[in-house]
Amino acid sequence: MNRRQLIFVIILNALISLVIALAVVWAVEARRPDAEELAIALPPESLLTTLPTAVVGADNPTPTPDEAAPASPNTDSEPTAAPTATLDPATQQIYTIQSGDSLSAVAGRFGTTVDAIMKANELTDPNVVFVGQRLIIPVANGGTNSGTSAASPGENAPATTAPLSTGQGILIRTVDGPSVLVTEAVQIVNDSNTVVNLNGWRLERENGPAYTFGPTQSVFPGGNLWLHTGSGADTTVALYWNQSESVWQSGTVVRLVNAEGALVNSYTVP
Repeated sequence: MNRRQLIFVIILNALISLVIALAVVWAVEARRPDAEELAIALPPESLLTTLPTAVVGADNPTPTPDEAAPASPNTDSEPTAAPTATLDPATQQIYTIQSGDSLSAVAGRFGTTVDAIMKANELTDPNVVFVGQRLIIPVANGGTNSGTSAASPGENAPATTAPLSTGQGILIRTVDGPSVLVTEAVQIVNDSNTVVNLNGWRLERENGPAYTFGPTQSVFPGGNLWLHTGSGADTTVALYWNQSESVWQSGTVVRLVNAEGALVNSYTVP
């Protein structure tokens, strides 16, 4: 076979391969169903599954089961909020953690238990509290496991000798640690529904020394204020008298007098 014959055979094979390829493509295209025929052959339900979600929503406004079901609250993504429940001043108080406080010390001061405080504030670790943290403290009839409770407002307190006016609802709840200078403190609570400014008011021992409140001392509704006999740095909820010896002993009558000199409340130390 000479060169001319070889070239002719190669070209002929190429043409035959091209014809075969075109024939295969034509056969495949001939077997493919027409789009209109497919629309007629297939049921409407199967066509819907091929359409975009936006088109289905436009033609069929009925919500899917997932859309119709109400969203469940996501309790894992949001932290527990601070207590916002309405307080009952007779059974609950708000206390702000001070430097050096522990949950057990606070529980002992209010005559309640650590477990009761943790339950009221949804705490998980009794060893984790921070300065400035506001806690709901169950007191009085708030329920304790130890069988003891703090004195309720007005308990052991003689009736006032003057009508309550601007001091309505301000009470001496208790005297903590009497006769011991470093622990001695008087708790004043506001059982009214308004803020009471104690400017010019006096907390005094009957026939004894008196502490006069300044213009910045206010007690909010349901709130409380501690007056410590010893020394320390004043805060919004804790004041220090800077006395060199204790003022309150068992049997002492504690008097709270307003700026007009009227007796608002009194308390006898047990």
